[in-house]
Amino acid sequence: MMQQRTRTVLAWASVVALALAASLSGITNRFAFDDLHIIVEDNRTHSLAHWWQLFAQSYWPIEKGGDLYRPLTMLGFAIQWAIGNGAPLVFHIVSIALYALICAVFFAILLELLPLGAAWLGAALFAVHPVHVEAVANVVGQSELLAALFMLLALLVFLRARRSGGLPLRDTAVIVLLYLLGCLSKEHAIVLPALLLAAEATIFATQAPFRSRLATVRLLVVALAVAGVAFIWVRIHVLGPSAAGTDESNSLLVGQPFGIRVLTMLRVMLEWIRLFFWPAHLSADYSPRAIELVTGPSSEMFASVAIIVGFTGLAWKARHRVPVASFAFLWAAVALLIPSNLFLPTGFSVAERTLFLASGGVMLGVAETVAYLMENNPPLSGTARQLAIGAVGLILFLGVLRSGFRQPVWRDNQTLFTQTVSDVPASYKAHLAYAALLFQNNRRKEAFEEVKLAHVLYPKDLDVVEYAAQEYSRVEGCRRAVVLYNYVLAEDPGHSRSRVGLASCLIALHEHAAARKTIQDGLVIGESRQALEQLMAMNDSTEAAYRQRSGN
Repeated sequence: MMQQRTRTVLAWASVVALALAASLSGITNRFAFDDLHIIVEDNRTHSLAHWWQLFAQSYWPIEKGGDLYRPLTMLGFAIQWAIGNGAPLVFHIVSIALYALICAVFFAILLELLPLGAAWLGAALFAVHPVHVEAVANVVGQSELLAALFMLLALLVFLRARRSGGLPLRDTAVIVLLYLLGCLSKEHAIVLPALLLAAEATIFATQAPFRSRLATVRLLVVALAVAGVAFIWVRIHVLGPSAAGTDESNSLLVGQPFGIRVLTMLRVMLEWIRLFFWPAHLSADYSPRAIELVTGPSSEMFASVAIIVGFTGLAWKARHRVPVASFAFLWAAVALLIPSNLFLPTGFSVAERTLFLASGGVMLGVAETVAYLMENNPPLSGTARQLAIGAVGLILFLGVLRSGFRQPVWRDNQTLFTQTVSDVPASYKAHLAYAALLFQNNRRKEAFEEVKLAHVLYPKDLDVVEYAAQEYSRVEGCRRAVVLYNYVLAEDPGHSRSRVGLASCLIALHEHAAARKTIQDGLVIGESRQALEQLMAMNDSTEAAYRQRSGN
């Protein structure tokens, strides 16, 4: 017994050590990408004086769209800012610590489902997986880490309680609390009830008749439903009725019907599989044309359908003999519900950070497969055993190496955007982000070339043209900007930022009649009314002053 306990403790320590080895190279990172908007530039997280007000505010600041509701994550940022006076080191220490803790909790879950050796293998693979780098290296990834931590803790409590044959009121209350904490960290935690029901339907399916098991978990199901509805109500109350979705609209999928989203998801699924099993190539962006909209049948679609049908059939067939394998399949499927864009378009087509929880189900499936093969086949001979151990060691070493070298890519925007253009030269958003970096460095000619390339790669996103117009008006004057703003409004009269930009430029050029018509057209549409009314007053006063100076 003592020897078994020692082995378990050593296994636990090694999983944590692997997680640290895979992530510590990012500890000297600074702030990058959305860190700047959410943490550095947002004064709301720079003080704890009125911390409770964070629970009544959007995650993104109003000037950036006022989207999402993640008050617990924001509170965490505020605490870390106070501890380190805004130093990025504190934030990265917390991210790495959260990751190590998640890996330990994941190992504990696997120990509830698998023998020690297989559980260790699954947890070790999870700890070194390169697809986790984005969630750990980029500070805003703490929302992903916190949501996953609370969900995994809830699953662990559920598994242990159900192993004992019941579900005490205390455990029910703990699970509901963890559910709310997860939702307040990131909205994707809303799928936790489906994950727990998947465990009940597979892991515990043979323990008792369905009716009696349903009676055991009925209180939990009702409590989670009430908690989920309450969270959604609060979220809508804070963000407004139009915030029922999970994120800003994906430029690839905006306005697309369900059928197109399904076809595109089937293409994206192949990317998921590659990232789960061969994450040699990683990217901070998967925008068009890295990932294209799929509008009809393709060989990739048929391959994905075959994979889905095949794994669904295997999971169904294995539900009695190998229930853990069925649960692993359902785990991954539940975790991918929101990233799939099937229910409503999110702000991404593929994002490595959103695969964090799903990778747990995939690694559980790998570990269960190994355990099943070992249990149903003769023990390996000495040489074969050494080769197997060597192969596992090599895979873990490569995982640590890939993750360790990828972490510093997120050091700052200079490093990240330069690397992303190299990683995905076909992605228009990668070139747009790189253009912003070039503008900051006063490399204007190169920056405009990058914006032009972004537009060529994906002309459907009018924000690219609008961004070019903004920069032209800022660095070269308004003449060229007016042409671009007019182009955007011809394509989309409701593009409010372009209308405001065009009106501002026309006022600056003293084309007051054109400015007045542009503003009036916008007011008829009903867009950006306050800004346009202010511009109308400015246009009138500027026109009067201009006429007085010119003697008209």
